[in-house]
Amino acid sequence: MEKMRLRYAAMLLLLTVSAAPGATLTEDFEANFPAWETGWFGANSNAQNVYGIGAGRGNNPDGLWIQDNTGGDNNIRIAFGNGFALSLTALSLDVAGYSNGTRLEFFDAGGAVLSDVLIAITSGAFSDPGVYANYSVTSTTGIGGFRFYNTSVEGNTSIDNVVATTGQSAVPEPATWMLLGTMLPLLGVGAWRRNRRQR
Repeated sequence: MEKMRLRYAAMLLLLTVSAAPGATLTEDFEANFPAWETGWFGANSNAQNVYGIGAGRGNNPDGLWIQDNTGGDNNIRIAFGNGFALSLTALSLDVAGYSNGTRLEFFDAGGAVLSDVLIAITSGAFSDPGVYANYSVTSTTGIGGFRFYNTSVEGNTSIDNVVATTGQSAVPEPATWMLLGTMLPLLGVGAWRRNRRQR
């Protein structure tokens, strides 16, 4: 009976463990280039500036003319690293397109297509603020990245305001560890004393 009460108390305590909250990460490309390359978006993806690594923003005062690190195939496939992709629950980005028929595809951490849409042609990357259309996706299976595809995408697609949401972490916060470290030994001492009195 006493063991059952101890288990019950321990289970209640563990149910109160709060998960560390998720994070919202934003890349707005406002800092002087190439600062974005070492930020969360640049560090966790294969995205590149169409002008080259370490280059300036060119004629785009408000966003990034984007390409992937393969370059030259007219399609842009931005992929996040595996661990980061699995942590993502939502992704949003603004797009200024210039090429009719360009499509935007979001895919999950396993490569399955989450969304595939025709982007609006805003031709809005030459001003600050620019004229962009927003696209977003959510997923319970992570977000592996996104792809622009058409015949003339590289050099004709700008992105801005990339916002990623990571899911909650299953790792307890430090305050929760302190609570567990304090309460579990006390529960054990209480059970030991009760057992000793009953003898």
